[in-house]
Amino acid sequence: MPTATVITPEMSGCTGLSLGNVGAMPSLTRAEAVARATLLDIESYRISLVLTEDEPEFESVSTIRFRSGTPGASTFLDCKASELVSVTLNGAVLEDAELRDGRLELTSLQPENEITVVSRMRYSADGEGLHRHVDPADSRSYLYAMSFLDAGPRWFACFDQPDLKAPYDIEVRCPEDWIVLGNGAATRQSAGTWTLATTQPLSTYFVTLAAGPYHSVTAEHDGIPLGLHARASLAEHLDAEAPEMLEVTRRAFDRYHELFGVRYPFGSYHQVFCPDFNAGAMENPGCVTLRDQYVFRSTVTEAERGVRANTIVHEMAHMWFGDLVTMRWWDDLWLNESFAEYMSHRVCSEVTHYPAWTEFGIRRKAWGYIADQSPSTHPVAGNGSADAAAALADFDGISYAKGAAVLKQLVAYLGDDIFLAGLRRYFADHAFANADFADLMQAWNDAGAQHLDEWAAQWLRTSGLDTLIAEPESDSAGVVLTRDAMAGSRRPHAVTVAGFDWDGKEVLTEAVTVAGGPAAPIRISSSKPVALALADSADDSWAKIRFGADGWPAVRQVLPDISNPSSRVVIYNAVRDAVRDADLDPAIALDLVLHAIATESTSIVVADLLGFATTQLAAAFSPPAERPLRLQEVADVADRLLGTATEGTDDQLTAARALIRSTSDSARLHDWLDGSEVPDGLRIDAELRWIVLTRLATLGAIDEQAIAAELDRDRSASGSAHAARARAARPDPDTKRDAWRLLTEPGDTSAYELYATAEGFFQPSQSDLTAEYVPRFFAEMPLTARHRHGWALGRVVLLGYPVSSATRDTLLLAEATLGRADLESGVRRSLVDGTDSLRRAVDSLDRYGQIRT
Repeated sequence: MPTATVITPEMSGCTGLSLGNVGAMPSLTRAEAVARATLLDIESYRISLVLTEDEPEFESVSTIRFRSGTPGASTFLDCKASELVSVTLNGAVLEDAELRDGRLELTSLQPENEITVVSRMRYSADGEGLHRHVDPADSRSYLYAMSFLDAGPRWFACFDQPDLKAPYDIEVRCPEDWIVLGNGAATRQSAGTWTLATTQPLSTYFVTLAAGPYHSVTAEHDGIPLGLHARASLAEHLDAEAPEMLEVTRRAFDRYHELFGVRYPFGSYHQVFCPDFNAGAMENPGCVTLRDQYVFRSTVTEAERGVRANTIVHEMAHMWFGDLVTMRWWDDLWLNESFAEYMSHRVCSEVTHYPAWTEFGIRRKAWGYIADQSPSTHPVAGNGSADAAAALADFDGISYAKGAAVLKQLVAYLGDDIFLAGLRRYFADHAFANADFADLMQAWNDAGAQHLDEWAAQWLRTSGLDTLIAEPESDSAGVVLTRDAMAGSRRPHAVTVAGFDWDGKEVLTEAVTVAGGPAAPIRISSSKPVALALADSADDSWAKIRFGADGWPAVRQVLPDISNPSSRVVIYNAVRDAVRDADLDPAIALDLVLHAIATESTSIVVADLLGFATTQLAAAFSPPAERPLRLQEVADVADRLLGTATEGTDDQLTAARALIRSTSDSARLHDWLDGSEVPDGLRIDAELRWIVLTRLATLGAIDEQAIAAELDRDRSASGSAHAARARAARPDPDTKRDAWRLLTEPGDTSAYELYATAEGFFQPSQSDLTAEYVPRFFAEMPLTARHRHGWALGRVVLLGYPVSSATRDTLLLAEATLGRADLESGVRRSLVDGTDSLRRAVDSLDRYGQIRT
């Protein structure tokens, strides 16, 4: 077990002012934020940075002008420096200035103040603060800044909270062949010196820059300068992908201008594709940062292109929701994410050919359903986050998917005219400032909305899901719709009820509203016999869907012939949810899903269902002895799909990926790596080679030398992450030991390699080999909070959670760990969510776990 290390000024080589305690730093509380916002008015920031290619630290100088409403008062500045060089407040050098827990106490404030903090900061390797990535392809350094949620003070001193907005000026000195980008327009003043123009007022968590020898593609649309940027090693791929990404950007701008009636207010619009990026993207005004996997370097499906397009449109929506008007405190995070999620799927479906709402249903809503049934569930709005760390824990499928689904219902309730009129009023009233939920409600009321309070109370301020059950009447002459409401729920559900005959033909469809409060069953007559009834066939509401006591055989027979993609998605989500609730035998679910996939036409749905079968039904929800058999069933279906797919299509690529991940035929996989027996039209490119190699590693069919050889072939950031995953997946005790050290001990491994290692470690087929690490996971993973934080801390715990060790003993270990009072909040949230998945698998195995003969 590693011991904790407390870094002191002497150990870090600091020669300036005292750093005090630089161990775990407290999270800003709401009470502290309210007090500081009441006291201060920030006039401006001026930031100066000296950036280098290979040193571990950089110089950061922050000059902040601010007013204090109470002369003589005290407050604190946020600064997470490795060395505090000097502090000057109102012309006086503070000789005794000291950082304690990332805070610099300021006393005796004047009505008008100016503070200059000179510090040295560390480049990060975890995707937060000022992240530095050394590209394995050319050994060049690339920097980008990520200030969300409270990472801004890791690269510049600031008053770090969302409701202290101010304009920023930034100057950067860097190597001469670098370019610099940021929120304001960048100007090269001389070789190695850049300035970023004064911004509009921004919250600290939006401030960003990117610096390095980036490759760029530029354009202009409607007077807005556009830029796409990526590492030089991705230049060829960026050039190839730029036309589509720029076209999506242009169309989205036009549509948002039309809908919102407010032009984009932040000047240029750069999109920087960054390595090691934790989120999908970040909505920094004028300079959006995105994960560079979106610069496709291998063959991808139309569905994956659709996800990228949706991400581009999502981040643009934030220019209005979040950037122009920003939440006052983190408990209204949904004002950013739910709106961007709803608007991006709406606009993407309007201005591109991608089926955004299908992706929303099969992937995003499924994510939200899981989050809303976890012990960590919370309302969409008004969670009252006590501190910033608690807010980060609530950054989940509820904030995104549930909020968007609820907003979709709200649009139907209000009508589009009132919905949009309220938003326009909201933007006008709070531009470049902060707002909260009450302000948005007032804007809608002013636009003509009525009775919003009760609707909001039921849909936005309560958590969990009602259950809607539709089943044929006993004589098959109609449908009965009932609601099993959560305790205290009075949610109204406006849904479309459908009935299908045994051939999958829709013989009944009717829009109904299940009233809030106690509701009697609703009976809908049909002129034709109904074999299967479906509540919410258009996927409009937010509810669990069931089919009655005897509904699953009908689902299996009818589902493959249903033509409506929304109806099919609703049924697939019901299958997945019923498995998680132990309402459906996973073996029956596997048969049902594999039977339906044969006729499923939407590639993203096929991919997600095959993934569900591989990673859930043939893994944690299967007895260990039966997992190989179930996995072979998946492989057989994938092989049949591959054999019937048209050459070079999405169907072929989707089937090939699923086959690789489920087959135990190592000889066939080796042939594909060697270019032999590959189906016509299938390219075994860099990404597909790594999928093959990782499966071979899991099967124990390659050694470390083969992984190293592949990494030599693919000297890229993606290659490094893939290699880490493949190493961790090998069924070798020494390899597992090395991977465990990487996960639990301090080091400078990139966040992406840590994530990949965590994903590869606990393989469902290696339960005996990794059994000794299960108790160690619960003993040692919480200790990583001593050297890891933010996104990386919680994500490694969740990705590495041993859910495939689905036994009562593992569950007891998990529950005992959650009983500890000293768990860091991010660790606790990941353990809560991982334990919920584990408990559901254990309950299912207890009920259905007998092995078939």
